[in-house]
Amino acid sequence: MANLEAHAGPPPASTDLFKFSVRLPGIEMLLAAGLVLRLGLAFLPGFGVDIGTFQAWSNSLATEGPWNFYNETSFTDYAPGYMYVLWFIGEANQIFGFSPDQYEYILKIPSIIADIASAFLIYRILVDQKPGVRLGATALYVFFPAALWIGPIWGQVDSILAFFLLLSVYYIGRDKPVHGAVAFTIGFLMKPQAIAALPFLAFWIIRDNWGNWRPIALCSVVPLLVMLVLITPFFLEQPWRLVEVLYDASNVANYRVNSFWAYNFWNFGGLFDQGFRCDSCGGTDGTTWLGIETRYWGLTFFFVAIAGVVFSLRKAQGTGYLALGVALSVMAFYFFLTRMHERYVFAAFLPLLVAAVLINSRLLWAMFVVLAVSHFVNLYHVYGYYYPNDLRVEGLYDWLEKSDLFGTSLPLLGRLETVQFFSIVMVVSFLVLLVGTYVRLERRPPGPEAT
Repeated sequence: MANLEAHAGPPPASTDLFKFSVRLPGIEMLLAAGLVLRLGLAFLPGFGVDIGTFQAWSNSLATEGPWNFYNETSFTDYAPGYMYVLWFIGEANQIFGFSPDQYEYILKIPSIIADIASAFLIYRILVDQKPGVRLGATALYVFFPAALWIGPIWGQVDSILAFFLLLSVYYIGRDKPVHGAVAFTIGFLMKPQAIAALPFLAFWIIRDNWGNWRPIALCSVVPLLVMLVLITPFFLEQPWRLVEVLYDASNVANYRVNSFWAYNFWNFGGLFDQGFRCDSCGGTDGTTWLGIETRYWGLTFFFVAIAGVVFSLRKAQGTGYLALGVALSVMAFYFFLTRMHERYVFAAFLPLLVAAVLINSRLLWAMFVVLAVSHFVNLYHVYGYYYPNDLRVEGLYDWLEKSDLFGTSLPLLGRLETVQFFSIVMVVSFLVLLVGTYVRLERRPPGPEAT
């Protein structure tokens, strides 16, 4: 044996010269690239009305404190959660004295942080997937066009709500319902549109803990205590005023319309023909259907859709289907309720992406792409309408404004405006997702891919 080893000699060095490996960038590099990209995009002009409102609120909180913020003379249509962020920025402005451009830039930072945190959360949720799948899904959100537009450019905060909804999915999917309920509560205080997912999340928690009252009770009590603590600086001895503030926020005169730029069911008749018509103004100005105002039709459609989501997923198990239920709930809220803004569907894409990866369904991926493209068109349409001199590309925007998109009538649909076409596409995509989910779960129980 020794002689054989002696004659064999050392292994040829040349074999190492030709060894190489192709390595995907690590999560740290991917998140860093997403951060740098967003910090660069944040120099572009934001949505002036929203940025100006945030700046005014921020200054007010810093000078007068939170206890005077929700008074009868000021306009405030946000819940107290995000006001903590604006309060901090206002205090920083008191110290450093931001210029207008600096102020706008800094107001975009919270959404950028939420985007990066969301991307990392995707990576954590997909811990059981192959490394390439985890990084690919994370990269898809890091470079997701709507996410790049809403936060770093527009300056809005829907990505913060999206993060907390996904955080709720993360905890509930790991059998930590109380943690998930607290995350949901914070998300609700950031943007009350989180309430869209409440019926489904409540169903999931109760179903999985049926017969065990303790987690169900804690999921009811602990979030309420957290909410009371967080809103106390704003309402002191009158915490119930939060309900009044949220009601007034949804009842702002300019928003009492069927659709405030949202590509949804209420824009089947066209944005300016039907979308901007009043949903519950009474008299001849309000829109009615069979003698009932459209706002109440919207509420009815929403609850029917939520019932459909719960029924379709009643037997489902695993984080993938939990995420899908949250995504479908947010879509139902956006597509059928009146007074929706174009951004309110954004929070559905994070859980929908997670669901698409975990369930690994071609239908989910196809609908994700269709909805993502349509949503981005909707965002660009609104931004270009209000700020034509900033990032508006005339040729593209002219196409968006076409009153006759295809130049001819379509079977059954007739002549469609761009807004009508994409509204129909988005609502039909939701219905296809809902029916497809039901059929999939009825044919076979969820396997390990959904966990």
